[in-house]
Amino acid sequence: MAIEPGPRVLLGNLGPIMRVGMNRVLIEEGCEVVGHEDRPSAIIGAAHRLRPDIVVLDLDNGSSHELAQLVRGASPETTVVLWAREEDLMEVLEPVWNTSRLVAVPIVERLRSELSGQHVHE
Repeated sequence: MAIEPGPRVLLGNLGPIMRVGMNRVLIEEGCEVVGHEDRPSAIIGAAHRLRPDIVVLDLDNGSSHELAQLVRGASPETTVVLWAREEDLMEVLEPVWNTSRLVAVPIVERLRSELSGQHVHE
């Protein structure tokens, strides 16, 4: 039986410590981290070129909501996850929905659920 590959994830404007932690969690969950970008134009370009399943951005960065919309325009089939630095909240923008979902504690377990596609729309 073949093992299905995990989601392909692009890490965006996360700080260095967030990026290391997120990278570790994603790999532990069987995800493929396809890239790391800091600059908005590089994130948008990588999303367009790589077509990841998920792009993770910093929820606490004031420009991330606007950037999320630009990522969605560059790669309409990509889910965007805005991740809070305190790891107590994430906002999920899925390709088929015009509005986002806010997800609160227990955040790591919910991230695992999002990555596996086992989430329920609220």
